[in-house]
Amino acid sequence: MPVQLDHANSGAKELKQRYYNFIYQARHNLAGIIDGIFVFAYDVTTLVLARHEVQQLNEELAATNEELHASNEEHVTTNAALQETQQQLQRLNQELEARVAERTQTALTLQADLLAAAQQQAQEREQLYQIFAETPAAICIQRGPEHRYAYANQAYQDFFPGREFLGRPVAAVLPETVDSSVVALLDHVYQTGETYYGYELPLLISQPDGRPPKQMYFTFTYQALRENGAIVGISTFAYDVAEQVQARQQVETQQQELADLFMQAPAPIVILDGPDLVFQLINPAYQRIFPGRELAGKPLLEALPELVGTPIPDLFRSVYQTGEPITVHELPLLMARHEGQATEEIYWTFTYQARRNAHGAIDGARVFAHDVTEQVRTRQQVERLNQELASINEELIVSNEELHASNTQLTRTNVDLDNFIYTASHDLKAPISNIEGLLYLLREDLPPDLVHGEYIGPTLLRMLDAVERFKRTIDHLTEVSKLQKEHAPATKSIALATVVEDVQQDLAPMIQETGARLLVEVSDFPPVQFSEKNLRSVVYNLLSNALKYRSPHRSLHVDVRAHVRAGYTVLEVHDNGLGIDPTHLPKLFTMFQRFHTHVEGTGIGLYMVKRMIDNAGGHLEVHSQPGAGTTFFVHLPHATVTPT
Repeated sequence: MPVQLDHANSGAKELKQRYYNFIYQARHNLAGIIDGIFVFAYDVTTLVLARHEVQQLNEELAATNEELHASNEEHVTTNAALQETQQQLQRLNQELEARVAERTQTALTLQADLLAAAQQQAQEREQLYQIFAETPAAICIQRGPEHRYAYANQAYQDFFPGREFLGRPVAAVLPETVDSSVVALLDHVYQTGETYYGYELPLLISQPDGRPPKQMYFTFTYQALRENGAIVGISTFAYDVAEQVQARQQVETQQQELADLFMQAPAPIVILDGPDLVFQLINPAYQRIFPGRELAGKPLLEALPELVGTPIPDLFRSVYQTGEPITVHELPLLMARHEGQATEEIYWTFTYQARRNAHGAIDGARVFAHDVTEQVRTRQQVERLNQELASINEELIVSNEELHASNTQLTRTNVDLDNFIYTASHDLKAPISNIEGLLYLLREDLPPDLVHGEYIGPTLLRMLDAVERFKRTIDHLTEVSKLQKEHAPATKSIALATVVEDVQQDLAPMIQETGARLLVEVSDFPPVQFSEKNLRSVVYNLLSNALKYRSPHRSLHVDVRAHVRAGYTVLEVHDNGLGIDPTHLPKLFTMFQRFHTHVEGTGIGLYMVKRMIDNAGGHLEVHSQPGAGTTFFVHLPHATVTPT
């Protein structure tokens, strides 16, 4: 390309025409974004001028030959001027010889200049290769339609250890590329001259010495290599971006796992995207709160317009601007659970957290919400009942003596009832054992064909099963009788973690059989004042119930945690099992009450658990949601002394 440049060092401009061969190539950073330009140029002015002079000499020689040809024709046709023509021919021959000698000398000079230019070009190419060798990018040059390697820097060779490159086609050096798109891309660039930019191309590279193949990812550029305007090869600039790709894949996997965890969580969770707080992720527990409303893809205030004019938009705005989380307890909001239906007062306990992108900027919000309407209304009802009870209590104070007499009579009645239960259960053991023995004797005395017949055998088995259930009921009644007599059992200072660990060991076979994932965090808490055998019975009942009443639709997760509140160590046993309908909760601790009949039991375990906790001065709470799971909160009184 001809260029007018000032090559003088003086102050005055001195423009001269020069000729250059050059390449402009984009430079990409590790993320594949263009951030600069590579310039490779060399001066070919001498070579071009020499070529122009040779072309001029060839034109003059052609003109001279035409003159000689015309002279020869005149010599044939004009005999009269033969002598003069011969003389002219001699002079022309002498001039031609002189010109040929001059042209020969010029050609030799031009040949020397061309050789010097070629040497200079080779030197410039060697300098360019030295620059390539120090470049962190992997660079190679392939020539011809077979893409034979003419150059490969050390960074490129390090990608493919133990392979010979120079002079060999790419299909022979890198057979891994034959079935991939690499060779086809090279062919396309070679045929069209269009530069190709590749981003994170995966390639499984074979390794020497029997080592397993290595998965690599390349961001690269294929650019046509031209000489005298014709495409003669391809230059490649490549980066191995495997670490970035694998790191991103790991992040994507973690994000997917987190999303799966959100979708399986029993607590209602949503993720809101952008400043408009568009519903991006809604887990089933949250959607169940609004079963008839379309939320996904809608901004918060469009999906739930009832929130306009409430404190909610300001709370979100604060979280979005400051990044500080906000937790609100039992906030009443008028909302509709179904689209177009009337609003109702729903109480919420929720946490708003800012969501940040990879650069730390806030780009959304996470919401962990609980519909506590039922709990609030229950508490309000209890408060109203307490007020009514307080009013009634004032009236009862007047008749305190009558109440005391009634209590005394009731105590005697309870004692008589306990004695009756104990006596009845004790006296029934012998008859039922006799019935069981008689049934076994009957089975032995009956002919085998009757025992194994269609009617007698199954009937005997049902009778024996009924006897076994009756014996278990008698045993439970005996335990209940003992528990009711034990109003003030002997207590001592107990470490909760030790009891939980013992129960966990006892239930290990059942935990393994159910495939449950058990999380226990009860260490480093104050000791509790309790009967050791009773505390063990409490923990055993709650854990075994969590394992028995599991959901068949998901893996069982059981969390055993603890926290301290107002002089109590609160033991939490949470599961994601079948759950209990809220209408059944008031009867949950009643004797012989069962709400899931597909699991074997007598309905006495939770009754005994509550009695043992009440007798020890503690109390028991339960939160449950059908299809989501159940959480028991056991308030255990603190010990007055430290255990030894």
